[in-house]
Amino acid sequence: MTHVLLVNPWAYDFTAYDLWSKPLGLLYLGAHLKRQGFRVTLLDCLSREDPDSCAPENEGPRKLKEAGCGGYCKEVLPKPSFFASIPRYFKRFGMPKERVLLRLKHLEPPDIVCVTCGFTYWYPGAAVFADILRSLFPKAFLVLGGVYPTLCQEHARSLGFDAVVSEAHPLRVLEHLEKLLGVRFGVRNLGDFFAVPPAFELYPRLSYGVVLSSFGCPFSCTYCASRVLAPSFFQRPPEEVAEEIRYLHERFGVRHIAFYDDALLFRAEHHFLPLAENIVQLELPISFHLPNGLHARYVTRDVALFLKKARFVTIRLSLETASPERQRQSGGKVTNELFEEAVRALQEAGFAPCDIEVYLLFGWPRAEKEEIIASVNYVRSLGFTPRLALYAPTPRTQDYDLFFAQENEPLWHNKIAFLYRQGLGELYARLQGTGKW
Repeated sequence: MTHVLLVNPWAYDFTAYDLWSKPLGLLYLGAHLKRQGFRVTLLDCLSREDPDSCAPENEGPRKLKEAGCGGYCKEVLPKPSFFASIPRYFKRFGMPKERVLLRLKHLEPPDIVCVTCGFTYWYPGAAVFADILRSLFPKAFLVLGGVYPTLCQEHARSLGFDAVVSEAHPLRVLEHLEKLLGVRFGVRNLGDFFAVPPAFELYPRLSYGVVLSSFGCPFSCTYCASRVLAPSFFQRPPEEVAEEIRYLHERFGVRHIAFYDDALLFRAEHHFLPLAENIVQLELPISFHLPNGLHARYVTRDVALFLKKARFVTIRLSLETASPERQRQSGGKVTNELFEEAVRALQEAGFAPCDIEVYLLFGWPRAEKEEIIASVNYVRSLGFTPRLALYAPTPRTQDYDLFFAQENEPLWHNKIAFLYRQGLGELYARLQGTGKW
C-alpha cells in the first residue's frame, strides 16, 4: 500500500495564533487519497492538540480559548538580515523541532510527501521541511502545493521539491496528483470534491471543527487574490453542509465550528438561510464562528435573525475603510450606508454591540493615515469595536501589481514586516487603544 505523508509545516513569523486554523485543503486531499486506498499519515506542526506539542506561554483571550483557539509553542530565531530594523522577534511557531524530527525518524518511510504552504511569507517552513525530508527519506517523492506556490510559482520552484503544484483549485490539484500517482479519483466537479468530508480523523483530537460551505468569492477586491485561487464561485448544497456539521459533532465531539467561507451570505435565500434552518433543526450544542468576516450588503433582517437563532456567536463585518472614495476604488463591496443597515439588523436580532467586531484594513497603500484614523473613529462612534486587519502585499492582485511589482522576496509580504516598512508601527499601536482620535 502506497504511503502518503501530508505535512503542514511550522510558521516562521513575528506573530501567529490558532484562530480556528486548520489546513483544510490538505485534509480534503487526505480524504480523497484514503478513499482510493492510500495509507495516509498527517504531520501538522501547527496542531496544538498533538501529543508532541507543548503548552504556549499565552493562550490568548478567555473567550477565544473557550472556543478552542489558543497560542502556539514558539522558538525565537535569528531574523533575516533585511528584517534587522523591525523591533519584533522572529520565531518558529508550532511543535518543537526536536519532537518533529524524532517522530519522523520513527515513521514508516513514506513513498510520497505532500507539503502545503499557505501564506507566501511562511515559505521558510516548507523550505526547511524539504531539506529534512530529503535527509530522512531520500527515496520519497516530494510535492509542494498550496497558496504560496500558486501565487509565487517561480520562487516555489527554487525550494527543491520534485513537483510543485502551482494551482490551488481543488480539481486542478487532483488532476496533477492523478498524473503523479497513476490513479483516478473519479472527481468530476466541485460537488464531487466537497461531498467527501475532510479527513479530520487524522488528528488525535480536535478542540474545534472547520467547514467550507462555499468556494471562492463573487467580488474582485483590488487587494485580494481570491479570484486567482478560486476563479469560479461554488456553493455546496445546504443539506450536505448541515450533515457535515452533524458528523463533526457526533464523530469528534466538537462544540465550536468556524466557517471558512469568503462569501457565506451571497444568494442567502438559496444558501445561508436554508443552511441555517437545517442547523437549527439539528438541535446540537454547537457555537459557530465567522472569522473571515461577513459582507455587510447581505446582512438583511432575515439573515441576522437566523445568525442569532443558529448560534453564530463570533460576528465580524468587513468594512475595510469608511472612505467612500476608497470603497469605490477597492471594488465597491460595501458602502457606509449598507454597513449601518447591517449593524442595525444585527442589533434588532439580539446581537449586542460588544458581540460585533468590524474589520478595517490597516496599512493599505491606497489609504492615507488620516483616512485610517477617520475609519476607526467612525466605527467607534457607532458603538462597535474596530479590528485592525493588517494589510499584507499579496502577489497577483491589482494592488500588488500597482505598488509592489518589483518585490521578489516573499518574506516582505509579511504583514508585520510591511507594517514597519511603511513606518506605521507607532500609529498601529496607538489605534489599538481605546477612545477617539
